Amino acid sequence: MRWVYQPVEVQYPDGGWALGRINAWWTDGAGELWCRLRTLPGSARAQWRRYDPESILLLPSTGL
Repeated sequence: MRWVYQPVEVQYPDGGWALGRINAWWTDGAGELWCRLRTLPGSARAQWRRYDPESILLLPSTGL
């Protein structure tokens, strides 16, 4: 597991979008990439989700 601070935009199954952040990355035994994700505002706690670049868009974390 690798701790990070990565801002993201997350698309929900209903088509809506929310801002969030990834605070850890993990690769399982099968080589699948997982992220520990919390959506904003006020998500109760972070949840592990399989990383899907179509529904979890990485945003710049430093200057453009």
